[in-house]
Amino acid sequence: MDKAEIQQIADFLNDVHEGLCEGDEDATLHLHLTELYRIIPQLMDATFAAQDQGLKVLLETMEKRAQELKGQIEERLATRN
Repeated sequence: MDKAEIQQIADFLNDVHEGLCEGDEDATLHLHLTELYRIIPQLMDATFAAQDQGLKVLLETMEKRAQELKGQIEERLATRN
């Protein structure tokens, strides 16, 4: 995973967080959730493959944040159904 991909994922995670804070519509939350399901395994694989310890920590932190956001979205969508 290169720096551009990492930055793109970081920007996406920030957008998801902002959307949760601002009360995004259910349709948007579903789109975010789908993307998180795609991103989380990528982060896991990249973390496993990383040789640089600093990069490994960064990727682990991003994965944890993605997992937390996924849980928040799932919780919010479940309470609205």
